[in-house]
Amino acid sequence: MADRPVFLSVSYGDKGLSTMKHEQKMIREDDVKFDGEDGILECTDVRLVWYKKPSRWGGVKKFGGLAGAIAGAAILDGVGRQMGGIGGRAVRGIGRGIGYAAVGTAISSWTRDSFYNKDKDGNTESIALPMIAISNIAQSGKNMVVELKSGGNMIFEFKQKKVIPSVLANVKQAQDQGKCPFCGANAGNAAKCPNCGAPITGGGGGGGSAAGGKFCTNCGEAVPADAKFCGKCGSPV
Repeated sequence: MADRPVFLSVSYGDKGLSTMKHEQKMIREDDVKFDGEDGILECTDVRLVWYKKPSRWGGVKKFGGLAGAIAGAAILDGVGRQMGGIGGRAVRGIGRGIGYAAVGTAISSWTRDSFYNKDKDGNTESIALPMIAISNIAQSGKNMVVELKSGGNMIFEFKQKKVIPSVLANVKQAQDQGKCPFCGANAGNAAKCPNCGAPITGGGGGGGSAAGGKFCTNCGEAVPADAKFCGKCGSPV
């Protein structure tokens, strides 16, 4: 948990979702269920976020205290040193929480469990789903079905199904922008962010890695787990 990127943590207050510096809100819907839990869905140009509705007994609940503190560990300098050179300096300048990229794991290969934030009892409190992890999103009645590039899906149930098309349009717009969730740079369909060097799409394809392996941090190519060098670009992995 200590190396979770900051965009996976969710915090909110009276005005809703607290955004990152490189993130812009697009649309919000207050009556959306996930796994039977009442919640709020917010779409930004970087991620799709769902969080439980504040308790009427406890006022506005601000999740992210524990997860945010863990995600805020000062790990970025070490990641930058591993990457080295100009790319390393760029990463060190981003902020905190890019640990997943340090091991060369492209976001498109993350399983759905990667996007959950849970309380100490293991209950889902929020979900932060980067736009670049979504392979398809569609409406089915009152449900919005989000398919992941790594396989599997997430289903969100809306009280008002007429608002779903608007959410879908905003997600499409955000995906077309192609912002890197780590730093906010325009990454397009690149395998890695041209600004911070974080592996993003795993060579532009969907989820999974070669023979259960990993991804090259330089070009995003899938490589076997025991490989020492990337077969595509030759970089050490």
